[in-house]
Amino acid sequence: MEKLILFNFILIAFIALGLWLIKKFVKKERTQNIILAAAAIFTILLHYSTFAFRLLTGNGAMEYLRVTPNLILPIYPCNVVMWSALIFGFLKNKRSRLGSFFADYLFWFGIISTLVGMFANMDFINNPTLADYENFKSIAAHATLLFNVLLLPFFGYIKIDVKRNITNIVISIFVMAAIGGYCNLVFHALASEAVAYDVNSMFLIHSPFEGLAFLTYPVIALIAVPVYFAVFVICDLCAHIKGERFYNRVKKQEDEALL
Repeated sequence: MEKLILFNFILIAFIALGLWLIKKFVKKERTQNIILAAAAIFTILLHYSTFAFRLLTGNGAMEYLRVTPNLILPIYPCNVVMWSALIFGFLKNKRSRLGSFFADYLFWFGIISTLVGMFANMDFINNPTLADYENFKSIAAHATLLFNVLLLPFFGYIKIDVKRNITNIVISIFVMAAIGGYCNLVFHALASEAVAYDVNSMFLIHSPFEGLAFLTYPVIALIAVPVYFAVFVICDLCAHIKGERFYNRVKKQEDEALL
């Protein structure tokens, strides 16, 4: 695990350097949009790099695809974040209501899923070596995705607004549940019930944690909502002065409604 932690801190140092350089030299929104799209594309290329290499060399690409279901459908939360980053990167109006939804989802949920993918990487845990390209690729792809996610506040797409933030997170929870249900149904229909159980998209079928059978996606979601709300409230207290915080705005709206 020491190798994994050291490698991740090296990656985070490169991410910090990249963010600093972008903050210092990138000012135009058009350039920012190009960087967002390029970062998203690079992560996807890295994600599919082993499959592409096997396909080009004729080295068991289809067998590799069969045993790597997240190359077929976005079965893990970080897969959804990865494709959402691509959608956001090419979204024409990133400051629209749809844009704000993707920005909040990517930032608030993406940070957690990418850091978990880096520091609790199951590929590395099952085979603790960085000499294996699969391990290297898996960790590096989460790092490039983290870089993509952290670009959002630097480019001004993240706003501390408790109502907006919690609304978008709740919507995200239902969207991810729908994606997970769809993926499980597809694998059940095209392969078997056993395959769908093993895939366990979004952890809807069973808990990913040994000894914690109750901790399936619905339970995780119920825990996540109050935690996120608390985080948003704390951020709101730090970001806004007294009189401009979310509860002040709520009270003002209630007073206006009574008039």
